Amino acid sequence: MSLDFMVLLFVAAWFVQMGAHEGAHAWVAYLRGDDTAYRLGKRTFNPLAHVNWKDINSILMAVGLPIITAMAGWIPMGMAWVPVNPRRFKSPSMDMALVSVAGPVANFVVVVACLLLHWVLPGAGDPNLIPAELVPRLLWFAHKGFFVVALTSMLYGVFNLVPIPPLDGSKVLRFFLPEAGQDILDRLQPYGMWMIIAVFWVGDASWIFTIPMAIIGFIW
Repeated sequence: MSLDFMVLLFVAAWFVQMGAHEGAHAWVAYLRGDDTAYRLGKRTFNPLAHVNWKDINSILMAVGLPIITAMAGWIPMGMAWVPVNPRRFKSPSMDMALVSVAGPVANFVVVVACLLLHWVLPGAGDPNLIPAELVPRLLWFAHKGFFVVALTSMLYGVFNLVPIPPLDGSKVLRFFLPEAGQDILDRLQPYGMWMIIAVFWVGDASWIFTIPMAIIGFIW
C-alpha cells in the first residue's frame, strides 16, 4: 500500500474523529442549556462545520497542521474547538465537565463502531493471511480505513483525557477539585500548551499511548 494512500487515510481519520469529538461537545452543551455552538451551526458531527473558514488560525490548526503532520509520517495532529458559554449552564462546573468528557467518549464510540464494522463485514482479517486479490479491493480498503480511524480516534480520546489545560481532562478534573485546586488549575491555563509540549515532546509521557495502541492491535 502506497505511502500517499496511508497519508490520505490518516488525514480522513483526523476529520472523522474531529467531527465526532467536537460535535459531541456541541450537542451536550446544547442539552445542558448553552446554545452558543448551535447558533453557530456547530451542533453537528460534520467536521467541516468545526473549521472557521474565515479564520486563518482555525484553518491552519484544523486543516493545515493535520495534513503536514500526516505527510511527515506521524499520527495527524491538530486542533479544533467548540465555543461554550458556561454562564448559560444551570450547574456550570458539573455541566462543563459533562461537555468536556463528551468529546473523548465520542472518540471511544467511534473506536467501537470501527471495530464492529471490521468484524461484521466479510473479508475481515489479516491482509497478510488473506491475499488482497481474494477480497474485493474496495472492501479491503474499507478495513484499512476502519483500522486507521479506530487508531486515530483512540489516541485522541486518550490524549484529551490528560488533565492539562486546555485539554478536556483538565475540565473534568476541575469539577472534582476543591476551590483551592480549581484556582491552581485556572492559573495554569495560560501555560497549558507549554506544559503539553514539555510533558509529551521534551518528557516521555508518550508511553501512555502504547496501552491504547496495544488494545486496538490485540482486538483487531
